[in-house]
Amino acid sequence: MKPLKFNYTFFINLFFPIFRCERVGLGFWMVAMMTLLSACEDSTESDEVPNPVWQMERQVYVLYPVNALGDQAYHDLALEGVLRAEKKLNFDTMLYSPSTVEEGNSMLHLILDLMNTEEPGESLLIIASHEYEEVFRQWLHRNTPRKGLAQDVWMLGEAGSDLPLHVCRISLYGASYIAGAIASLFADRAAVIAANSNDRTHLPGIDGFRQGFQENGGLDVSVNYLADDFSGDSKSQEAYELSGKLSETYGFIYPLAGGSNQGVYRFSREYPDRCYTCGMDGNLYKFSAHIVFSVVKHLDRLLEDRITAWIHGEEVPEQQLVYGFDSGYVDLVLIDDFKDSYKELVDYYRPVVIQKEKEYEAERQQHN
Repeated sequence: MKPLKFNYTFFINLFFPIFRCERVGLGFWMVAMMTLLSACEDSTESDEVPNPVWQMERQVYVLYPVNALGDQAYHDLALEGVLRAEKKLNFDTMLYSPSTVEEGNSMLHLILDLMNTEEPGESLLIIASHEYEEVFRQWLHRNTPRKGLAQDVWMLGEAGSDLPLHVCRISLYGASYIAGAIASLFADRAAVIAANSNDRTHLPGIDGFRQGFQENGGLDVSVNYLADDFSGDSKSQEAYELSGKLSETYGFIYPLAGGSNQGVYRFSREYPDRCYTCGMDGNLYKFSAHIVFSVVKHLDRLLEDRITAWIHGEEVPEQQLVYGFDSGYVDLVLIDDFKDSYKELVDYYRPVVIQKEKEYEAERQQHN
């Protein structure tokens, strides 16, 4: 009997139900059985018999934070892009949606352990939130990343440039500047509701909105946070209540709170005479009659394009990838009932904000 080798793929699949993961593509039990049979192969058979696991198509793992899927915004767009890429390309997808932070952290360690034993390009891991940055650092303290791992691990959001992975971020500065300019036509004072006071990815959106609003005649912008950690992304009731308080003074609310934005839309829908707002991440005009435009992130298309490049073996040239207004991955969608009041303003600022955003991001990078 030849000695058994520890099979990480079998281990991940075996404990799949514990982590409440969602499986897309090949059936879980088929994979588990294949890996079990491979791990327990008798020595009477040739050592040249390949492990059936490695006969599978290349694997794309997507690890979400807790309560992320179903936000009808950013994370759902990520899912759409990955599944669209899977449909047209030849790979297998595994989605992990943990019920607790601890489960998500454990799953990240397991996937990285597996990928660190593979050849470059066999698997791709998309970490759908930079809240896993510290967990990734913990893994690095105990492991030496293999050659090429940085090409196969992506993190969405913002993280340190010292990490051996690629960080993809859509900058909201340019789109938010235009959003602020539009908002100044609907209100003298505006408020921002953001999810997490310690999340630096909010800053381009906040700064852009404030500058666009005030440089076009708006008086002041109040910035409000739902939490000081990532739980702020799933506090829609708190966002609803905060919208009620803010609407007593501020006539426009700019939502930067992830899944909690649903509370802003609900308040605007139930009290349409209190404030205006906009859709965020997707075209959400149907959510409220007082959504006057939408800031749309084409994260689905971005991931589809980047996965396609990865499948074809194209190397990512930079570790920190920032996609701004000129990339086409973020834009504004004008609403028919309101666009006559601001279309000329938007058309004027479209080319202007591209340069403004480049200057802003360059300065921000110098201070990071």
